[in-house]
Amino acid sequence: MLQEGSAPDFIDKVVTLFCEDGECIIGEIAKLLIGAQRVKNSCIQFHQCCQEKSRDGCLNSLDSVRNDFYDVCTMFKPHASAGPAGPGLSAKL
Repeated sequence: MLQEGSAPDFIDKVVTLFCEDGECIIGEIAKLLIGAQRVKNSCIQFHQCCQEKSRDGCLNSLDSVRNDFYDVCTMFKPHASAGPAGPGLSAKL
């Protein structure tokens, strides 16, 4: 049995921790997905400018793609470098 006499509130603590961690993880995933969506939209805009052969549009779109890409990479770095035992999304999943 999970609950011992020495820690009668063990299950309550585990459930509370699970819910709190789950909420944090879902929040992190949502932020990363929003960033990925921005990259996708910037890439679509860049593709459209390429089809229109708009040099200025391509340059501006490319800047947006680059900036959005680096923003997403920055958001992912703490999770990727944490590894299986460190803090962050990868450790919690």
